[in-house]
Amino acid sequence: MPATTTPSGYSRIAFAPVRRRACMGTFVIALLAGCAAGPDYERPAAAPDDAYDIPQATAGHEPPAALTRQMFDRAGAVRADWYRVFGSNKLDGLIERALSDSPTLAAGRARLDAAREAVNASQGALFPQIGASAGVSRQRASGIELGIDDPMFINVFNLYSGRISASYDLDVFGKTRRRIERSEAQLDFARYQVLDTYVTLVNNLVATAVAEAGLNAAIDTTRQIIDSQQRTLDIVEEQVRYGAAIDADASQIRTRLARTRASLEPLRKQRAIAVNRMATLVGAAPGDFDDPQFVMDELTLPDTLPVSVPSALVRQRPDILAAEALVHAASAQIGIASANLLPDFSITGSYSREGLALGDLTDPMNALWQLGASVSAPLFAGGRLRAQKRAAQQQYVAALADYRATALAAFGEVSNSLRSIESDARALRDQQDAAEQARRNLETVRARVNNGAASHISLYTAEAQYQQTLLDVASARVTRYSDSADLFRALGGGWWNADTSPLATPDDATTASVD
Repeated sequence: MPATTTPSGYSRIAFAPVRRRACMGTFVIALLAGCAAGPDYERPAAAPDDAYDIPQATAGHEPPAALTRQMFDRAGAVRADWYRVFGSNKLDGLIERALSDSPTLAAGRARLDAAREAVNASQGALFPQIGASAGVSRQRASGIELGIDDPMFINVFNLYSGRISASYDLDVFGKTRRRIERSEAQLDFARYQVLDTYVTLVNNLVATAVAEAGLNAAIDTTRQIIDSQQRTLDIVEEQVRYGAAIDADASQIRTRLARTRASLEPLRKQRAIAVNRMATLVGAAPGDFDDPQFVMDELTLPDTLPVSVPSALVRQRPDILAAEALVHAASAQIGIASANLLPDFSITGSYSREGLALGDLTDPMNALWQLGASVSAPLFAGGRLRAQKRAAQQQYVAALADYRATALAAFGEVSNSLRSIESDARALRDQQDAAEQARRNLETVRARVNNGAASHISLYTAEAQYQQTLLDVASARVTRYSDSADLFRALGGGWWNADTSPLATPDDATTASVD
């Protein structure tokens, strides 16, 4: 076919391939600019700020029976190191050790790294996939295989080959992008799970330390009760020998003394369990762990407690954020299922050389190449693909419901913590009032015994009542401290206000602080 000349002087035959390549490029750009199938994710709406009520302050009164009044700071910032508000260096050191050595936290960090690598792996699908291969084989071929019409022709030879191949998925309908979106949402889920582990670990250590301090107080008070009962028993037994009292009085005191001594061992057991729990939380064997010996008087009750509003809580509690990440992943899965119903477009190419000798691979005459485009689309799958899309849509509905349930549970925890702290203050006030009344009664009975107007049995009874009220006061203090710590956990633990990421390893955190 003779070439014709255009007014611009170009050969029409020569210009045609250029025009076809330009059209192909325009087509490819249009494909690459295609929208991703499925819905684009939108975060759930923030909760209204009336989801729980925030009081202003707890009950309190002045000395002699002082009761700290705790103020609630509405929308106040939650410290990342909130545990320091209790003013205990031993507690601070224990928590720092746990954050460094806890195997549970280390396992969470490793899973987070694995999820991060899964995202990197999924992002690799956005790039061309290039591979290379080489080989050598010894073959025996007949004339028929080589197209020679001679059945007696036999040839034995070596075949050397080298090949480079490439393929690229155009991702016209966004299946790959939705897969990446899903893996990133799963990474967020893993991140918030580790953060939840971090917050729970800190809270458990504070709660266990407060529990041990309360048990130490209960053990000391019980020992004082035992000593008091023993002194009273010695006096009454002396009176029985001289006929000033009857043996029934002494028997009554012996029985109560035996019961008091019997109550001491369960307290010791609970303290040992608390110490062992602290050991496991910090990543140490119980046999290698030194008891910190926490004491209630070494702990300071925070007088101001920050309280996040509900709209902020849903953006900071790790369990709520983890539930939201699952909603995001479910949304991306709908896009994947939708893209499975649509055609796939891809470009493939290869370049290879073959020869009967290794040196033949350097000869361009032995080069082979291939370049092409392909499209594949599902025509009939028995309803499987559409069923998968419907299933993905229902999974999204379920994930959204789970998110709402998680948020409601979180609101309930915050509300319960606030109500508990209010109730704890009133309960401690009442216990302190009871202890004060018991102390006054004890002083009165002592004075009467000294004046000979009352027996030692009455003194014993008054002492027992007073010592029991001291146990009740110690228990009420422990509950108040524990519930204050629970509020910080219910608010999310303040991890978002940390100078360095709580997810960083100790070495990473040290490097960041030096930089």
